[in-house]
Amino acid sequence: MDRRKVLKGLGVGIASLPFVNVQASKPSFSDYSGYFNADNTQDEKFWKKFRKDFYDVPKDFINLENGYFGVQPTPVQEAYIKNIERVNVNSSRYLRTKYRDEFKTIAKGLSRFAGIDPEEALITRNATEALNIAIQGLDWKAGDEVILSGQDYFSMIETFEMLEKQKGIVIKRIELPLIPESDEEILTRYENAVTPKTRVILVTHMIHLTGQIMPVQKISDRFKPKGIDIIVDAAHSFAQIEFGLKDLGADFVGVNLHKWFGNPLGAGLLYVNKSRVKDLNPLFGDSGIDKTDIKKLGHFGTLSVPTLLTIPKAQEFNETITIPGKEKRLRYLQNYWTNQAKDIPKVIITTPSDPSRSCAIASFKIEGMETKKVISDLYKKTKVFTVIRYLPDQEVVRVTPSLYNLKSELDVLLDGLKSIS
Repeated sequence: MDRRKVLKGLGVGIASLPFVNVQASKPSFSDYSGYFNADNTQDEKFWKKFRKDFYDVPKDFINLENGYFGVQPTPVQEAYIKNIERVNVNSSRYLRTKYRDEFKTIAKGLSRFAGIDPEEALITRNATEALNIAIQGLDWKAGDEVILSGQDYFSMIETFEMLEKQKGIVIKRIELPLIPESDEEILTRYENAVTPKTRVILVTHMIHLTGQIMPVQKISDRFKPKGIDIIVDAAHSFAQIEFGLKDLGADFVGVNLHKWFGNPLGAGLLYVNKSRVKDLNPLFGDSGIDKTDIKKLGHFGTLSVPTLLTIPKAQEFNETITIPGKEKRLRYLQNYWTNQAKDIPKVIITTPSDPSRSCAIASFKIEGMETKKVISDLYKKTKVFTVIRYLPDQEVVRVTPSLYNLKSELDVLLDGLKSIS
C-alpha cells in the first residue's frame, strides 16, 4: 500500500454517517453516546469519522508508538487549555477557596471509574510515583525477599535495587515465558521462587515490553494467603482493558492517567486497600494526618492543578466510548497486523495471540536483523514510528496502535515489514 496515499487520505471525513450533525462545527462526546455498544469494531468508516472528530493527528508520519503516553482527544485538550487559563486568571483565590471541593468531587468520580472507594484512592503525578509510595512505604527489614521479573518496569526494579542497598532486602529474579502455555506455567515460576522470607511479589498487569497480560488475580489468590503482599503495576492496563482495581485482588496498585485514560501528562493513581493504609509509612513528610487516612501519603506540595481539573473530561470520554468497546477495537487492530506479520519470512511475533493475554500492545523482531536498524528502516521507508524495547535476553520492536489508528496504517506497517525482512 502506498503510504503517501494513506497519509493524504486519512484526514478525509465520512459525512454520511447519520449520528453526527454535519452542520455542527465541533462534535461532542454525547454525539457518539451509545454507538460503542453496537458492533462497530471493524467499521473503518466509523473509526475514520471518529478520528476526524476527536483527534489532531500529524500528517507527516504514522504514530504506532502510543504506549509512551496517549494522544488526548481534542475535547480533552481543549478542556485542559481552558483549565490552564482558569487557574492562571483566578490564581490563589481559586486554589484557596473552590479548588478543594472540586478536587474531592474529581477524586470521587475517578474512584468510581476505577472500581474502588474514595478512601482507597490517592491521585499522584504518575504510576512510578504511586508505586514508589507503596514500595518504599512498607516497613522493610534486612533479609526480606521480593520476587520480580526482568520484564517488570525498570523504574520499579530500580526502586527495589535501591532498597537492596539501603535496607538489605533480597531481590529474587524470575524469568517469565514470552508465550506462556497456561496461567499455571506463570504461577509456577513465582511458586518456585517463594521462601518463608518472601515479603512482596511485584507484578506488571500488562507488560510494557510485549503487551502480555498477566494473571494478577490468580497470583493474588495463590500468594496472599501465604502472607505475601502483591504490588501491581497497572500503568498500561488501566482504561485499556475492562477491570476494576479491586478485581486484581492485590492491596497495592499504581496506574497512569496519561496513557490509555487519555488525560494530560502529570497524573496517576494509587490504590491502597483501606485495611492496609495504616501499614504504609509516608514517603513525603507528614505528621498531621491520621495513620489510617490515605491522604497521609500525598503530601506532595502544589501539583499541576489544570491537569487534575481535566480528569473529568478524560473520564467522560472513556465512559462514552466504554472500556469494553475500546478494548475490542484495540485488540482487533493488534490482531490484524500480528496475524499477518507472523507469516512474513523472518518476522517473529513476541506477544501472545490468545485474546485473554494481550490487547493493543504487541512486539516483534526480525531474525538476523539488528532491532535498531528495523526501526530506522521502517521509518525511512514508510514513516511508521515505532520504538525499541529491551527484554532481559533480546531486543524487540514495540507496536502500539491507538483508537485513532486505522487498518490502512497497519497495512503500511505490514508492507514495510515485507520490504525490510
